[in-house]
Amino acid sequence: MDSDTQLLLKLHQLDEEISRLEKFKEKIPEEIHILKKEEENLIHRFEKVQTELNRLESLKREKELDIQTFEDRILKIQDALDKVRTNEEYKALLREKAQAEESIMEIEDEILTIMEEIESLEREKEKLNQIIEKEKQTIQDKIRKKEEELENISQQLEKLKKEREKLKERMKQPFISKYEMIKKKRGTAVAIIDSDTCTGCFLIIPPKVYSELVKGEKLLTCPHCGRFLIYQPK
Repeated sequence: MDSDTQLLLKLHQLDEEISRLEKFKEKIPEEIHILKKEEENLIHRFEKVQTELNRLESLKREKELDIQTFEDRILKIQDALDKVRTNEEYKALLREKAQAEESIMEIEDEILTIMEEIESLEREKEKLNQIIEKEKQTIQDKIRKKEEELENISQQLEKLKKEREKLKERMKQPFISKYEMIKKKRGTAVAIIDSDTCTGCFLIIPPKVYSELVKGEKLLTCPHCGRFLIYQPK
C-alpha cells in the first residue's frame, strides 16, 4: 500500500470507531432514564401501600370517634332514664339506648376488619421495603455503571477525535476534502474489498478499475457510489 492509501484506511478506521462509540453513547442516556423510571416505580409501589395504610388509620380513628359519640349518647340516655315520668318515655329511651349499643357493636366489627387490613398491609409494607431496598441498590449500581460507561466513552471519543485531527494534518487536502464529501453523502467514504464487488453499493467494479485496484498503484473510487476503494485480499 502506498502512504495515501494507508492514511486513508487509518482515517476510515478511526471514523468507523468514532461512529460506533457515538451510537453507543447516544443509547446510554435513554438506558439511564429507563433505570430511573424503574426506581421511581419501586418507590411508587411503596408509597401506594403507605397511602392505603394512612387511609385505613384515618378511617379507624373516625370509627373510634363514632363509638365515642354513641357512648356519650348512651350516658345521656342513662341520665334521662332516671328522670322520665311516663312509661312511654322510658320505653322510647330504652329503644334509643339499644340502637346506640347495636351501632357500637357494628362499628367495633368494622374497626376489627380495618385492623386486620392494617396488619396485613404492615406485613406487606415490611416485605416490600426489603425487596425495594435490594432492587433500588441493584438499579443504582446499574445507573452508576452506565454513567461510568458514558464518561469512559466520552474520553475515548475525545482521544479518537484528536487523533483524527492529527492524521488529517498528514494527508493531502484534496483527499481530505473528497473523503469528507463522500462520507457526508454516503455515510462511509471507504469500501474495503477482496473481490470485484464494491462493499459499499454492492455493484460490480469494472474489470479495468478492479485490475488497477489490485495493482495498488493509486487510489481509486467506485464508479457507481464514488467511495474510495481499498483492496485487501483474504
